[in-house]
Amino acid sequence: MEYFYFVLFILALIVILFLLFKYDARIKSRYKKTAYRLLEMSSPDVKEIRDTIKGLRLYGGRIRKDKETVELIKRLQDKFAKILY
Repeated sequence: MEYFYFVLFILALIVILFLLFKYDARIKSRYKKTAYRLLEMSSPDVKEIRDTIKGLRLYGGRIRKDKETVELIKRLQDKFAKILY
């Protein structure tokens, strides 16, 4: 009976890990959509650009950087610099 609970506990941890990865991917996708929307706008809100850059850096990956996310960050930073100066 102890083995049954141990296996059940391990399976629960795997399911939780899977759900966390899906949740993380969904949030990353939301930040990417926001970034593309901001890049298309002629004069976006500065605070929204700043928050999107922070979110993309957070969900872009630490070890393996997502190339699309890195490119979006660069493009948003350029747009941010044009708005401020």
